[in-house]
Amino acid sequence: MKRIALIGLGPHAKRIYYPFLEKLTQNDPDTALELIIDLDINQKTIETFLKNKKLQPKQIIYLDSSQQISPNKIHSVAAEALSKCRINKAILSTEPKAHKIYLKECIKLGIDVLSDKPVTAPVDLISSVSAASKISEDVSELVQMLESNSSRVLVQCQRRNHSGYRQVFELIDSIVGEYGIPITYMSIHHSDGMWNMPDEYLYRENHPYKYGYGKLMHSGYHFVDLITGLLQISSTAKDKRPDTVELFSQYSKVRDQLGVINAQNYEQFFGAQTAERFAQDMKNPDIDNFGEVDSYSQIQLSSKGTILTTIQLSLIQSGFSQRAWAELPEDAYKSNGRIRHEYVNIHLGPLASIQIHSYQSKQIHEQPMALYDVGENNHFDIYIFRNSNLIGGKAFEKIQFGNEDIQQNDSESYIGHNEFARYETLNELIYDKASSTELKTHLATNKLLSEIYKNHARQTSGKIPYSKFEAKEIL
Repeated sequence: MKRIALIGLGPHAKRIYYPFLEKLTQNDPDTALELIIDLDINQKTIETFLKNKKLQPKQIIYLDSSQQISPNKIHSVAAEALSKCRINKAILSTEPKAHKIYLKECIKLGIDVLSDKPVTAPVDLISSVSAASKISEDVSELVQMLESNSSRVLVQCQRRNHSGYRQVFELIDSIVGEYGIPITYMSIHHSDGMWNMPDEYLYRENHPYKYGYGKLMHSGYHFVDLITGLLQISSTAKDKRPDTVELFSQYSKVRDQLGVINAQNYEQFFGAQTAERFAQDMKNPDIDNFGEVDSYSQIQLSSKGTILTTIQLSLIQSGFSQRAWAELPEDAYKSNGRIRHEYVNIHLGPLASIQIHSYQSKQIHEQPMALYDVGENNHFDIYIFRNSNLIGGKAFEKIQFGNEDIQQNDSESYIGHNEFARYETLNELIYDKASSTELKTHLATNKLLSEIYKNHARQTSGKIPYSKFEAKEIL
């Protein structure tokens, strides 16, 4: 019997995990949603969400939000419930600063877990080098715990299970393997249009900034993970394994965005009354310690002084959005103007360039899911440029993966390529399948993430945001 606990029923879990669990428990009598754990401040919204659902959990526990889980102790009520309900599968979808203590408890109890990214999120990352160090230290500690326990931990990092990205990985692997040329240049850009109003920076718990972290711990984790995955392929090039990484990172903060979109702009967009309300929030000194809105990094890998690979990483939440309202809607996850613009460009010296283009122009609910052209929900194109004179093949090839994915599925019930990849990872957890996203495979990702945050902390303290470390730590 698969006895499942859903720890955290926030916007992401409502949109992704709950529909999956409804189908799962309906089709498989050997599965049951035994337990939901959340905070008492969310009780009303959760009860409203569950009111007309076919799937009802056997038990819901609302924890006292004034006594939130500390870094060292899980709430005794939650720990007792996990044990008493004999939970053997857990989906961890809380605010990430609580992840570590839940993961430790589940590992002790032998519970298999699917954890949302990031794995852990120490507070004050933007201003503390020691806090940034804990990102990788925490993951190392958890991996060590798993070595002496029977449970497993998967991390929800859907691009690892994304069929389009898999095609790109396989192509790069074949070129590196045959010709011994590593990735020489990589550019990754991601913007998700997360435009927050000034007061939202102060109170939001979902995708927060007030705990001293931001974009990197929101959607940015996926692209740091993408870099380490591609570098691990690249490093297999014969006699061209890098030994040194040099990293320069900078960020823009909440105060910067409030300088770009100032009080006059808020009055222009939303009226004098709203602008006046925001004016006090914009003066709040706490904002100066909040996490990054945008993060920019340049990474170079070298071998014995020879530069092999240069990477530019641009992760922004201050970019293009469709938000045109001052108040948060009920669905603040995907109905608040969020728009995905995702671009990846990879060069393998003179042999090939592989590009990924994925651009939306409207919110997901504003157009049918089964649309795949530029600006539509499931636009995902792969461009392949080959030096056909040397390596053969087509000089240019365009793969409309978004269209292919729709054609291979029922367009009436199509959920999207990213969502399908998330479901694949959930299936791996529930049915004990092999997975490419076991926690130990995220050590490199969290080392690089840790180093980027160290540089952000150095920038905060007025130091040069630069670091240098051994390449083997991320390969």
